[in-house]
Amino acid sequence: MSFKLQLFTLWFSLSVFAGVVTRPLLPNQWQGGSHETQELASIESGLGGGVTLAALGGYRSIAANFVWLKMYDDWRFRRESDVLEKMELAVSLNPSVVYFWLDGARIIANDMPVWVVGDEEMDSLFDDSSEEGRSVRVEYAKQAIAFLDRAPESISSDYRIPLEKGIVYWKRLQDLDNAIVCFKEAADVEGSPYFVARVCAELLYRNDQKEDAYEYLSEEYEKLPDGDERAMKPIIAKKLEELKKELGR
Repeated sequence: MSFKLQLFTLWFSLSVFAGVVTRPLLPNQWQGGSHETQELASIESGLGGGVTLAALGGYRSIAANFVWLKMYDDWRFRRESDVLEKMELAVSLNPSVVYFWLDGARIIANDMPVWVVGDEEMDSLFDDSSEEGRSVRVEYAKQAIAFLDRAPESISSDYRIPLEKGIVYWKRLQDLDNAIVCFKEAADVEGSPYFVARVCAELLYRNDQKEDAYEYLSEEYEKLPDGDERAMKPIIAKKLEELKKELGR
């Protein structure tokens, strides 16, 4: 059974189960030229019979989960275009699921470059002497960043989005400047884990911004609670003393 037929079957089953007769949308209800509209219209055209994905209504969340699970079938066989198509459809159906954005970015940045160069050549992705490997790594890392940049404002308060961008900048693009910006943004989100600020300070240090690292870590240290082991306050205090000596303060 084709994916589009499976999606139609899901829609039909849910509608029957709920006792709902869903009215197909008229063509003029597809207004605007947004990517989401084009994506849904594209899949709609393959379903035929006047059925639209917009007709899923309250079932869009269920449909999005279904599409994401089906995406893994393509991921297993490294079918890049099919994986990307289903990612786009899932986030169009339910853009509020943070996991879709995070997992999608990780697949684009980490898995797809290996699919291109092959398992035996995966080391070439970080081999400075391999222009091809480096080019592939950078290309897909930028695609992952662009994917995360499209996450809606409704989930912008989630620290995981800027954190994931920071990791891509750091690990895949080796761009510490932008990684630091993203880690700071993530650390500033209320409720973000303590480790985010610690890593940010470490990145400042590695980027030869030792004074900034000391100042930043000092500010974060003052915010740490005394009774929470996760804050690792004694360890941070020791690190600050080491930095202070290194800087000759």
